[in-house]
Amino acid sequence: MNISALDRLRLFLRPPGRGLHTNSTGGGYAVPVLKKLYGTESVKEIGDAWEESLQRIRRVEGVVFGIPSDTGAGILRGANFGPIGVREAYFERYKTYPKGIIDIGDIIVVPQLLHDHMLSDIQLKSTRAELYPGRAENLPVSPLSIAEALYEALMELNPELKVFMIGGDHSVTWPAMVHCNKRFQQDFGVLHFDAHSDLMENRLGVKYCFATWASHATKLMGPHQMAQVGIRTSSKTKQYWMDKYPLLQVWANEVSGKEIEIITQVLQYFIKSGVKKIYITNDIDGTDPSSAPATGTPEPNGLSPQFVLGLISAVRQKFELIGGDVVEVAPPLSGGREYSHEKTCQVAADYLHALF
Repeated sequence: MNISALDRLRLFLRPPGRGLHTNSTGGGYAVPVLKKLYGTESVKEIGDAWEESLQRIRRVEGVVFGIPSDTGAGILRGANFGPIGVREAYFERYKTYPKGIIDIGDIIVVPQLLHDHMLSDIQLKSTRAELYPGRAENLPVSPLSIAEALYEALMELNPELKVFMIGGDHSVTWPAMVHCNKRFQQDFGVLHFDAHSDLMENRLGVKYCFATWASHATKLMGPHQMAQVGIRTSSKTKQYWMDKYPLLQVWANEVSGKEIEIITQVLQYFIKSGVKKIYITNDIDGTDPSSAPATGTPEPNGLSPQFVLGLISAVRQKFELIGGDVVEVAPPLSGGREYSHEKTCQVAADYLHALF
């Protein structure tokens, strides 16, 4: 592809909150985030500040970006507003990102699309003409495919970069798994918080979605390198999944009263596997809905935020964190519009901050 990595980012990304196609009735949704991040509502000043953040990628430790897509979800939608909601709560609570971490914006999302392998040549051509007018290159058009290309461009600019992503439904973790495999081959592990196993090989014939990404991820890693914590609903038993896949699965009902033991078990599992690098993917529905109700598939009797934060901290002390995400936050399901005070967004903001 004869386009520089930086120019590809300019094609794939928009300023934070602008990845959603909300040109009419939803045009104001991103304003609170943009004002808190850049201190202005001026379109030109925001554009200049966003461009400056892209220019800094070579010199920073980590970047944050959003994938405002919920096409890969299955029950209630709304996670496409996760990147806006989590950021809004984050800046309300923490004011700014830590030194060395910058926000590079959102992937531009066509809300009806998921992955390019699902599209006809006619649809690919039509959407490319809309997203990239005047360009002859076969550029990706679906959010998961754009994200895969985005990770490649980021690594060209800064091979040591840590990448933190805000979803989106859980399908958006799949591009991160592709990236980790390309960068580290099988030398990485995944800590996965979730109420669901996401281990289906396909769902209604769809290969990559919120219910399947983890099964495909296990094929990219070596044996015994994924730990799932918080599971509490599945069509199969825990033993079934642990026999089918070489992973550790901890159900939520095993945690209460045994938090320290579970943390130790997870650490020992990764130590025994020999991995030194960990990616953390945090589906908000792993957390109990009393603390995080605004998600598409809430399940009762989940994990406490205190336990989740404690396990993240323990893993970070023992292993190199190579990146992570917070997904399935669906702020519109709370019924409000001020996401900075919506408790699911606030918990998710704490989870994001714990990754830095």
